[in-house]
This record gives sequence, structure tokens and C-alpha cells, in this order.
Amino acid sequence: MKKTIIGALALLACTLANAGVIHFDDLSGDETQLIDAGYMGFNWDNMGTVRADAYPGSGFEAGAVSPQNTAFNWYGGTATIAKADGNAFEYTGAYFTSAWVDQEISFEGWRGGQLRVASGAYTLDTTAPRWIQLDWAGIDTLVVYNSSQTAWAMDEFTVPEPGSLALMGTSLAGLIAARRRRRAA
Repeated sequence: MKKTIIGALALLACTLANAGVIHFDDLSGDETQLIDAGYMGFNWDNMGTVRADAYPGSGFEAGAVSPQNTAFNWYGGTATIAKADGNAFEYTGAYFTSAWVDQEISFEGWRGGQLRVASGAYTLDTTAPRWIQLDWAGIDTLVVYNSSQTAWAMDEFTVPEPGSLALMGTSLAGLIAARRRRRAA
């Protein structure tokens, strides 16, 4: 009976462990304003938000996975997302859509001023968001380049929540301890 309860609790805890998703919907969506440094624990260089309904038929509208806003690269330039406290983070992925014309984007992950990882090119169009999952750990800066010097839309920026990771780790430790006790008995 105890084993069943421990197993059920561990399974529940692992199920509850999830990623932190930044939706940008709590921002104004005023495209003339940059995203403030420190927003959600990150510095967003060369990035703003725009309301999904600001440009009907555009990639901004098509790229809104959450209901209200999408983030975008200001004036079509290179965008940089860095952990505000300088610590490393894990970047899971996000949805991307080209705002106006088909284009390619690519990514680099940096740590302490050193390039750690780089991606190939991903093609974006204006009709539907594309989930780009990188699962990069141990970076403090994510750089997003684009081929056409035009805007792209980004939504659902996803990073694991430290609390969720701790919860999952505690659950796994509990499972290991239960298994060891069972073997010793």
C-alpha cells in the first residue's frame, strides 16, 4: 500500500513539473515601446510587443498563440534575450512566425561571452506559427538572427521553471529511496 501511494505521489509531482511560458499578454502591446529590461527575469534587447489584432492578415495576427500580444524583433534587426541576473538558463523553445514575408531565422546560445551552441536556419512564413525547440541548457544569452531584415513574431517563450525542476528532482529522489528500501527488505 505504501509503495502504491509513494509511486502515485511521485507520478503526480512529475506530472505537475512543467515549463515556464512567457506569453507577453501582460504587456501593453504598444509596438512603439521596447520590452523593459528585467521583464520576467530577462533583458530583451531590440524587442517589443505588438497586439495580435494590430495588423490583420499579417504574421503578427497569425503568430499569436496566446490571445493578446506577440513579441517581435524591433525594426527587423537581430534580437538578444539574456538572463537579467547573468546566470545561465535553459531555453526550451518558442513559436515563431514571419510578420510580412517568408524568411529564415537562426539562433546562437552564449555563456560568459563565449559561443556555446548555434542552430541551422529555420524557415518562417506569415500564415502559421512554427514551434522551434532547441532545448539549450547552460546559456546566459540567446541571439536570434533573421535573413530578411524584417520582423518576426514570437510567442510562448518557454524556459523550465526552477521550482518545477526541484519538484521533479525531489520526486525522482523519493522513487530511488523507495526502490532501495524495497530491495533492502
